[in-house]
Amino acid sequence: MFAYQTDRGLIKMVLIIVVALLVLAYFGFNLRSISNSPTFQDNWSFIKGVVVNVWTKYLKAPFDYIWNKVFLPLIWEPAIKNLTRMKDDGTGVILPESAPHLSSPPPVQ
Repeated sequence: MFAYQTDRGLIKMVLIIVVALLVLAYFGFNLRSISNSPTFQDNWSFIKGVVVNVWTKYLKAPFDYIWNKVFLPLIWEPAIKNLTRMKDDGTGVILPESAPHLSSPPPVQ
């Protein structure tokens, strides 16, 4: 039904970057002089300031809440506990007490 995709495009992306750099060099663009120019430095500091401002004002609090209140206690810690228990005594997956229990195991496909 779903095919596992092994080709993620990393090699293609590297080749595109190399070709783009070669094309820029062919047309005489010097990336070092561009990145050291005052205009680029000013634009870069502006973009950096905007990204930091958006992160601190809008994204940090929800991300911290999701990370500390949802991901760690509900996903990460139970997964580590179950993997450790499976490694130590060879038992199956132990669901947390708050998980709904099935009356019978689900059918194997």
